[in-house]
This record gives sequence, structure tokens and C-alpha cells, in this order.
Amino acid sequence: MNKIKSIALAALLGVTAVSCDDVLYENVNPDVAHRNTCSLGLPVLVFYSSQVNYDHAEYNIYLSQCLTTMGKSQTGTYAYKSGWQFLTMNRHPQWRRHFYDIGVNGKELIANAESLGSLNYEYIARVIRLMSTQLTTDAFGDMPRSQAYESNSPKYDTQASIYDWMLKEADNLTDEPGAEDPFYSKAVNCETNQKIDVSQDRVYAGDLSKWKGLAYAIKARLLLRNIPNIDRSAATCQKIIETAQKAIDTWRGGDAIYGAWFGSEPRYNFDGGVTEENAQWSESQPIINAWESRDNRLTEAVPSKFFMENCLGVINQGDELKQGFYDKENGYGNDPRLLLLFRPNKGPISASNASEKVMLRYLENNIGAGSTFKQSHFPTLYCGAYAAAKDAYTPLFTMEELYFIQAEAYYWMGNKEQACALAKEATRWNIQRHLDRFQKDNPSPTGGLTVPTDQCRPQGTNTALKRWDRMVTAFLENEKVEKTKPASEIGNMHYFFNPSQYTLSDLMMQKYIAMYMQPEQWTDLRRYHYSNNRNGYGIGDDKEIVYPGLRRPYNLYQAFWIDGLTDAEKENTWVQRYNYDPETEEKYNLAELERLGAAKNYKWLRKPMIWAEDYGVRKSLTAE
Repeated sequence: MNKIKSIALAALLGVTAVSCDDVLYENVNPDVAHRNTCSLGLPVLVFYSSQVNYDHAEYNIYLSQCLTTMGKSQTGTYAYKSGWQFLTMNRHPQWRRHFYDIGVNGKELIANAESLGSLNYEYIARVIRLMSTQLTTDAFGDMPRSQAYESNSPKYDTQASIYDWMLKEADNLTDEPGAEDPFYSKAVNCETNQKIDVSQDRVYAGDLSKWKGLAYAIKARLLLRNIPNIDRSAATCQKIIETAQKAIDTWRGGDAIYGAWFGSEPRYNFDGGVTEENAQWSESQPIINAWESRDNRLTEAVPSKFFMENCLGVINQGDELKQGFYDKENGYGNDPRLLLLFRPNKGPISASNASEKVMLRYLENNIGAGSTFKQSHFPTLYCGAYAAAKDAYTPLFTMEELYFIQAEAYYWMGNKEQACALAKEATRWNIQRHLDRFQKDNPSPTGGLTVPTDQCRPQGTNTALKRWDRMVTAFLENEKVEKTKPASEIGNMHYFFNPSQYTLSDLMMQKYIAMYMQPEQWTDLRRYHYSNNRNGYGIGDDKEIVYPGLRRPYNLYQAFWIDGLTDAEKENTWVQRYNYDPETEEKYNLAELERLGAAKNYKWLRKPMIWAEDYGVRKSLTAE
């Protein structure tokens, strides 16, 4: 249960509608001004920390081929959902969110905190800035940092130099030995710190020790960028494991907000209400600051074939008269999360059979749905921990991700059994995360727990509860249990947690599912070169295929993604980054874009990040 009391966002609603200068300056006594601007500025910054995570996740869930739409256009307003014609898009909210909403407000908050002598405000601002910098450079690559606020046309720093800064800043924020300017103890022990409560900090109510956990978590994520293309050494893997463990220990220490396993992972909790009071993934579809943002548009989204078949294991694949139906022994498929992340709807059995049945329907990416089907026939996506309700939450980082970070490092160290154990535990609790939301929204009339059944309808009978436990056990343990077929080693019923035959694909496919509606989902695909059966990009000494069944979307914009490419080149040509924000960079910083070769250049979209270049090309994450 959340021990941080929820509050109304009335103050935030008033603040976010005005300019940065209006928020951060007051024409009154300087001491009072700084005190007011810190207390008003922090809730805005903390809110935007959740929003920037959503901004990236909203793009990335389509770029990772997890969701698609009923359309099949090569072009469109939302290129990331259609044919990847990015150069006609008008605005990328991630750019403004980092440089203005977080960057400008954070810069002013830090200045005011220093003037006030309240370093706790500065500490939180710097952790949020670090997180936002990581998300933004991993989406765009090179970008302004060192000169970001010196002019309208600042120099772009290289991604390697930005990584160097981020790792050093993470060390400063955690007082690591050898840090250039240790700041955590200084901030915690500052005698003139002003009190920060939940009205200002909805994530941790001013608890810097828990914000320190986020700094550790971001550092672990940064270090993971060494794998698999830069540095797979045992020493680097061990450092990744130890850093992730520091985050885990920090969030599980003291008074854990969300229970023993999730600990105090950073969640921005929403109350539900109007606009900013509602969770970004919820059915209210909030748009923040109007033109700056994208609403979630899950009302127009459809699960992808890759996600449903290859990842979640829908049964009876390839049989249009059977696939997507509920089976009394196997549910909808291998993974219990099929009952937690989607709500099946009634519609035609197939394009040639108009009989209407409740089914879990899905599509290949950007292939189109045809005239037989309507949007209402596809699953409702307002389900799960992040999207089921207006009072859901947006995590800034999840405990599952830390476990998968460690699992990946252990895998590359050769300890596949430990990698498997960590991935299994993370998966078990990812299922529980979404079940917690289902049970909150569907309480039993008798006061007991409920579980989803055939049409995701809640039931709280002993039979239903036992059956749910059997499904989870069959999935995680591959055990034959009463009235539940055991998972087999072939096809869509593949067992993902066999310690004696554990593969990189087993690990990364489960992380892919756990990162549903999280920014890292797309990052992982790029790190592993979209490795699939069609492009044949094998990873490591064993040349493992990491994402079997993955394929490029249909109907890609021909001039960018098809023309002039051989069939083999097409399969290995994927979008690797966003183009720079047209509304600012093309107008005010065109010279820098031209210097990089990024100005109106579709080939820039194909250029891998420094951590996604072929193995051996780059020897260091931070060296030029």
C-alpha cells in the first residue's frame, strides 16, 4: 500500500499553465522569492519527470513493434506508428520536455536552491536532470549539453561526451569513491535545508536517500550500454551487477513504500481527476500543455503479432478460426499477462467468417486491418498497472528492470543459471504488479481477492484462484499440474526459464514484456541490432538470434526504407533514432544539424547510437 498520501494537483494545474519565468521569479523579498520558487518549482519538475518517461515510452512502444494501429499508411502525422517518414513530423515532445520543461525549470530551481541554501532541492533537480539527459540522448544521440543555455544555437556535444558527463554526475550524486564533486552527503547534511513534503515531491516526499537509489539505477542502466557491443568483460559485468544492487538495496532499505519486493521504486502516483491529475496511459488520454504533447491514443492501438505470438504465446497460432480464443486449460496462451494487459472484445471470427465471438485479436505492424474489422473488435488496452485507471502511476524506474540488468550481466559472465533465476523472479513480480491493479479495480464482494478469467472477468472463487495459481506455475516452472497442460519446449508454448538450456533470447524476450509501456523496450532492441530470423544478426560467440519472429513493419516509406536496398540490406535497416525537433533545431540551429549530417537527412535516422554499433567498432562508451 502506498504510504505516501496522495494529494490534489490543484497547485500544479495552476503552475504548468504559465511560463518558466512566471513560475520561478517573484517580485518580493529575495529570501521569500527563493523559498516560494523552490516550493512551487519542485512539484512541476517532479511531474515532468513522469511525463518525460511517458513521452519516450509512447513513441517507443510502436518503434519496438509492440503495438500497431489498424492503418497501413507509409506517411502520417505519427510516423513512429506508420511508415517511419519522420522528416514530415512537426514536433517531438521529448526534445522540449528535456530542454525546456525539465532543463529550464531545473536550472532555475538549482540556482534558487543555492541562493536559499537548501541543497535538498538541488539534489532532486540534479537526479531528475540526469535521468532526462539519459532518456534524451538515447533517443536523439548528439545534443546540446555543455552550452545548452548559452544561446539559441548551442554546440552539440557528442554522445560519448554526454555519457562521460552522466557517469561522473551519477558518481557525484551517490558519493562514489573518486567522484569529482561528491554532493549527496553535502545535500543531506545541509543545515539550512527547507522541509520538502509530499505536496512538493509526490514521489518521495523529499527523502533524498530514495532519490539516491534512482541515481544508482540510472548509472546501472548507463553501464549496461557497454553490453553487447562495447565491453563484455567480467569486470564491467560485475560493476553493472554491483551498481544495480546498490539501487535495489537502497529502495528496499528503511520504510519500503510498496512492499518488500518492489520496495520504494520511484512511482509518480496520480489521484485521478482532470488533465494533469490523470495517469498518462489512462483512458482519460491527458494532453499536457496542448501542442507540446501526445496523448496515448490507445483507443486506436492494436497489439502486434510479434508481441502476442512470439512474446506472450497466444495459442493456436496460424489458425484463424481458433487463434485468440480462450481455452479452458491454457487460457489465451502461455503467459498469464495476456489476461492482465488486454481485455478481449467481440467481433467477427475472421475476414471470411462473420460469426461474432470474444477473441484476442492482433495485427502485423502497419499491415492494415481490412474492411471486416472495426477498432472495437480489437482488445481494450486500458489494462495493467499503468493504464487501467486514472489513478494509476508512472514509474520512473522499476525493480524488474534492475533484476533484468543484473540478469543480462550475469549471462555475459557465463552464469546462465543466475541470469535465469533473476529473470524468473522479475517476471513473477511483473505478473504480480499487473495483478495488483486488476484486484484493486475488481474487488470481491466478499472481501477476498479476484483473478481474471475467460473474458478477463473477475472471479474470487477458490476454484478461480487455484486455477490462476496453476497457470502462473505452469508458465514459470514448466510443471505439469492438475487440469493445466505443461508448457512444451517448442512453438508458442516455449519454456523461457530452463536454467540448463537458458538463452539470451529467453532473457531479452521476457525483459521486453516487462518493459511494456517503458522507454527501455526500444533501447534493448537497438542494442541487440533488432536481431531476428529474417536479418540473421547473431549475437555473441554462439550467434544467437535474440528476438525470433520480429520483422520490420509493412508499408514503410519507400524512399527512406526500401529504395536502393537489397533484400538483405532492408532486413538490417531499422530506425535507430528520432530526427531533431523541427520546430526548434531546424529553425535556430541548422548549422549544427548540417555539421552532423542530420539536416533533413533520412539516413541519419538509420545511424546507430554509439552503444548500438557493431561489436568491436567502439572500445569505450565515453571515449571519442
